[in-house]
Amino acid sequence: MKTAEQKVRASQQKVWWWELLKEVVTIVLLVLVVRNCMFNVPTGSAEPTILVGDRIWGNKFAYYFDDVKPGDLVIFDDPNFIYDRSSSIQYLWQKYVGFDIPILGLKGGPAKWVKRVIAVPGDTIEGRIEHGKTAVYLNGKKLEEPYVNRLPLVHVMRERGLLPFKRFGPLGVPGFLQVEQRHCCYTYDPSVPFGEQPYYNIALQEVVVNPVTHEPIFEMPGSATLRDSSGASVDEFGPIVVPDGKYWVMGDSRKNSADSRMWLFLDKELIAGRASFIMYSLDSEEHWWGFDLLKHPIEFWTRIVRWNRIIKPFKKVEIA
Repeated sequence: MKTAEQKVRASQQKVWWWELLKEVVTIVLLVLVVRNCMFNVPTGSAEPTILVGDRIWGNKFAYYFDDVKPGDLVIFDDPNFIYDRSSSIQYLWQKYVGFDIPILGLKGGPAKWVKRVIAVPGDTIEGRIEHGKTAVYLNGKKLEEPYVNRLPLVHVMRERGLLPFKRFGPLGVPGFLQVEQRHCCYTYDPSVPFGEQPYYNIALQEVVVNPVTHEPIFEMPGSATLRDSSGASVDEFGPIVVPDGKYWVMGDSRKNSADSRMWLFLDKELIAGRASFIMYSLDSEEHWWGFDLLKHPIEFWTRIVRWNRIIKPFKKVEIA
């Protein structure tokens, strides 16, 4: 028989293991919730509504109780991504975790994109070029689209990553840790100097210039975007009827968006939720905010954190 002291020790050991298990389960659930509800915006395709570096909270349950509506900002998986189905572990890791771990042979999953729904099943969508400017027609009616970016885009080069090498001995360095140069297009307000831009802190040395004129390279809003050298434009399409289970989505920054104009319809099964609000925002191309804090400990708080974009809800938009 166990003595009273042995029973107490056994009880304490059981409690210790039970408390540890609860802590681990709580942490795992929290990580899964954050991983599946908070999204880092990697591109400027929705500027100025959403900027690169915005951390978006997505309502994953929005479309369990409601239909996708024109005007909604939807979060979805890259429609061109192909899952590695060589093993169930690889597939599940890509689908539900997403980041790559080369040491373990685990690959990253699809990027999350944010676009605005323009047309839903049954709608007729058409794109035209009128007097050199782009126009979108929904069910025969020209859309005014006040949410579309009306400012030019400037080409810039920005660095991200932490380690300037791809391998450490026999071990591969994960892609998100590797230093790389990114060619980006950022919204630019011509009425404000580079050092005082309202959306991005753009340094002059980051600006890409024409090698002949040495002038900054801009993309002008409203102009047609060429599909190829033949002169065809991605902004001319349709009229097309959106089929069941599909949606026509476009970025608010039309000069910097790969959307339904290129790959046609978004499948409903790829939609992860509706963008609800911006949790916080960093003027950065980094995968993780800690990299900026390590590299720029003072500028992180004075320049990189966008204090005016914390807990900022998106305005509801209705497209008639």
